[in-house]
Amino acid sequence: MGQIYRLHRSQPVSDAVDYTVIRTLKGAVGHKRYTEIAEEATFALAERLGRLERAHRQKDFAMCYRHALNICGIASQIGLRGVADVAADVMTCAKNGDVAITAVIHRLNLLAEASLFAVFREES
Repeated sequence: MGQIYRLHRSQPVSDAVDYTVIRTLKGAVGHKRYTEIAEEATFALAERLGRLERAHRQKDFAMCYRHALNICGIASQIGLRGVADVAADVMTCAKNGDVAITAVIHRLNLLAEASLFAVFREES
């Protein structure tokens, strides 16, 4: 029988976003610069998610791992704790060639979208 992995549970978006990181970043750089940073991070995440999808379609697990690692770093920097956690799950699946990677990437996409909407909703 194959290896069984514990994946991060589905969680409400409010639990997946670390608003303390966001408030600290806003306090350090100001509201206007924070908005710019969040927008830049959004574009970077979207680009990396797209690259992750392409690498997955090509069954290139090494590139899946690399893109997930990058997503993890970007997400951590702007307080998207849940996205970083699920990206780490993608890394585990990619490292082990696990077929569950398809479902985990899907979860990552859904959580990234919801988390980014939550961050920008907080902005207004």
